[in-house]
Parts: sequence; C-alpha cells; structure tokens
Amino acid sequence: MEYTDKATIAYENDGDIFGLAEIQSSRQSTFKHLYRSTGDRLFSILEKHAAESAVEIAQKCDKPQALAIPYHNLGKYYAEVEEWGKAAEYFRKAVENLTSYPQNSHSRPSVIADIEGHRYTAEYKCGDKTALIRALKALEDLKTASEDSYNKAVWITGAHLRIAEMLLKDNPRLSKEHLEAAGRIIEKDSRLILRKDQLKKLQQLFK
Repeated sequence: MEYTDKATIAYENDGDIFGLAEIQSSRQSTFKHLYRSTGDRLFSILEKHAAESAVEIAQKCDKPQALAIPYHNLGKYYAEVEEWGKAAEYFRKAVENLTSYPQNSHSRPSVIADIEGHRYTAEYKCGDKTALIRALKALEDLKTASEDSYNKAVWITGAHLRIAEMLLKDNPRLSKEHLEAAGRIIEKDSRLILRKDQLKKLQQLFK
C-alpha cells in the first residue's frame, strides 16, 4: 500500500494518466490479497472501488489502450464476488482492447490467453458449458506462449485451479486432473506462495 501510494502521487505529478490507472489496479490486487487472507469484507469493498477508479481514470487517458488492464482487473473483482456475467463482459472488453491495440506492451499472446481463460471460466459459470472447450484451448495457448517464467507459472496454475473449481460438480475426474496438474507445478516452484494457499483451500473441497 505504501508503494502504491507513492506511485500514485508520482504518476499524478508527471501527468501520466496511463500509469495512474494501472497503479490503481495494483492497489486493487493488494486489497484482494488482504480480503483473501483475512476474510474481511471491507477489503472487498475497497477492492471494488480501486478497480472501478482504475477504469474511470483510464477512460480519461488519450491512449485507449490504457483500458486493457483496468478492464481485466475489474473482471477479476466481479469473478471474486461471483457476478459472472459482469466478469465475462469485462474480460471480453480487455481482450478486445489488447487485440485492437497491439502496440500495447501488454498485448502479448500470453496475456491474451490468460485473460481469455478467465473469460471462458466466467462464461461457463454463467451456464455456457461449451466454454470448457475454449477454456482448455486458452490454457494450451498459454502453455506454448513465450513469457517470463514466473508469470507463466502463475497464470498456468491459475488456469488449472479455475478449471478444477468450475468442474468440481460437473466433471469430478477432469476437475481432479487439473487440480493435480496445478499441484505439480506449485510443488516445484517456491515462488508460488499465494497459489499454494489457493491449492490447499481447493483441495479441501475434494475431501
């Protein structure tokens, strides 16, 4: 929080609206982790408003590509509170923005595949069971994309965990396969501390 506050002031002083919007998304991620670790709903409220403010600030930027990450993170907030229709909508907007402005540093195949995976999970949760096929395709695209090893590990394990959770009742066998796939990666990578906690919580649902 201290660093995001300092960055917020620095971006504002520089007149960098693009950076200002993205740092609000970083603030949102901090509130999300605080909510997950404490269970305090007040952090969820703060997460929501950080996400919304990021989008609102990005809308004032003269670079429309500034909206991509704020859209993605607002989608993640709505997924967190299980408003799946809104989540799918903002993930879709994020992908459309990234593909419309390929000069954006975030417009990498790996980033797009990661966001598409979030989108298709949300669509599945909305009742579109055909979204499973698209979610699996996005996971394969992510596996073959070039990306920093840490980002790739985080995103691939996240995709496996999302698919495992969404299939828990509909397809327990495939759900367990994805849970185990995430577990193998997490076990070998000591950097994935948050993913390890998420894995343990999901494993409890299989008992």
